[in-house]
Amino acid sequence: MKSIPSSVKDFVESASEGAGTNNPFWHSDSAEAREEGMYQLAFELDVADKEALLRKLPDGYAAVHWIFTWEQSRAGEGFCTGIENSGVTAVENAACWYVHLGMAEEADGLKAMLSQYAKTPENHELVEAGYDSVENPYREDWDRIPRVVEALCDRAEELFYEQP
Repeated sequence: MKSIPSSVKDFVESASEGAGTNNPFWHSDSAEAREEGMYQLAFELDVADKEALLRKLPDGYAAVHWIFTWEQSRAGEGFCTGIENSGVTAVENAACWYVHLGMAEEADGLKAMLSQYAKTPENHELVEAGYDSVENPYREDWDRIPRVVEALCDRAEELFYEQP
């Protein structure tokens, strides 16, 4: 029988509760609860030695942590400040997970943004232009976030449970 790893069971319960749904949130009928649960879980996974923890878990936890940590920073602070606060490594990890979830165009946009950021970290317009230089059907939040949530939830059995 598949189970949620014991090391994150409390995190999943807390994220589910915060999303206003039963545990686990990724099985909720509410798209809003699933999305809120993803953001909550990313926050829960932001522990002191997160890299070590994430390496021990099924892949979905790393995907949620890196993507939704970056998305939260990006939404609240814009690209440059979001990169500064999240760190380049977090954005690179998010880009890898976008590829894994079938959204390579978003990853390409993030890579172009990071390339520009390396050259002109203080120029917000040029950094954003780097992101916009790539054709990307997921450029807008309302296109990207629901697609990420759907991709993760559709593969929940594979991504969030220990395999027997």
